[in-house]
Amino acid sequence: MKKILIIGAKGNLGTALAEVYVDANPLLWDKDEIDITDEDQVIEKISAAQPEIVYNCAAYNAVDKAEEEGGVADMVNGYGPGNLARICDKIGAILVHFSSGYVFDGQKSEGYNEEDKTNPISAYGHSKRLGEVEVQQHAEKHYLVRTSMLYGPPTQGKKSFIDIMLDMAKEKKMINAVDDEFGQPTYVKDLAQALVFLTEEEKPFGTYHITNSGMASWYDWAREIFAVKGIKPNMAQIHSEGLKRAARRPKYGILNNTRFIELRPWTEALKEYLTK
Repeated sequence: MKKILIIGAKGNLGTALAEVYVDANPLLWDKDEIDITDEDQVIEKISAAQPEIVYNCAAYNAVDKAEEEGGVADMVNGYGPGNLARICDKIGAILVHFSSGYVFDGQKSEGYNEEDKTNPISAYGHSKRLGEVEVQQHAEKHYLVRTSMLYGPPTQGKKSFIDIMLDMAKEKKMINAVDDEFGQPTYVKDLAQALVFLTEEEKPFGTYHITNSGMASWYDWAREIFAVKGIKPNMAQIHSEGLKRAARRPKYGILNNTRFIELRPWTEALKEYLTK
C-alpha cells in the first residue's frame, strides 16, 4: 500500500480519511506539524517524509470573515496548496486537494460540470479558485475534488450544520432556514471512502465533483434532519436576501458528477449518520 500523508488530519475530512486508511498507518499532520503557507517548511518536511499520496485537508473556511481577511484566506486556500503542489511534483507524489461550489457564481440552476468556467462571488470563493489554479499549474499528478455541504462527527470543537440545528431545536429556539440556496449535503465518511477508490483505482488525474447524490436547500436539509430524529421544532423558511451576511453565496452550488461513480442519495447517508 502507498505511503499516505494527510494534512489537516484533525479536521472533519482528515479524521475520516485517517479512519479509512488506518491499515496503511498514514502520516497524520495538522497545523502543529506543518504550516502549508511556509514554503521552506513544506519543502523540508515533505521531502524528508517522501509520501506517495498527499491529502490536503487544511483550509480556511470562515466564509464571511474572509471578506475582511482575504489575504489570510488566499495564503491558506491558495498559495499554501501551491507550495504542496510544487513539492509533490518534485518528488512524484500524488496531491489530492479539495475545493467547493463557491468557485462558481451560482447562477446555473442545472448545476456545474467539472470543466465549467469558475466565477467566484466572494473572497472565500476567490481563495478557493486560487488554490485550484495553483494545484492545476504546479502538480502534474493531482486530483482536484470539489464537494459540498460536508458534515460528520464534530472535530476540534467545530459543530456541523446538523449539530447546530439539533442544538437549536433542543433549546426550543426559533429556526430560520434558508430556502433559496442549494447544494448537496455530503457525509464525510462517504467522501473518504470514495477518495480511496479514486486513488487506488488510479482514475485519470484532474477535476472531480464528489458529493452524495441529490440536492437540497438549507431548509430542505434541516427539515430532513428533524424528520429523521422525530423532532418538530419551530422552523420557518427565509430567503437569503433577508440575511445580513458579509459574503455572497452561490444560489445554486450544485456540482454535477460526470466523471465518477455516483454516491448514494444524501437522504440515505444522513439517515445512517443520525441513527448509527
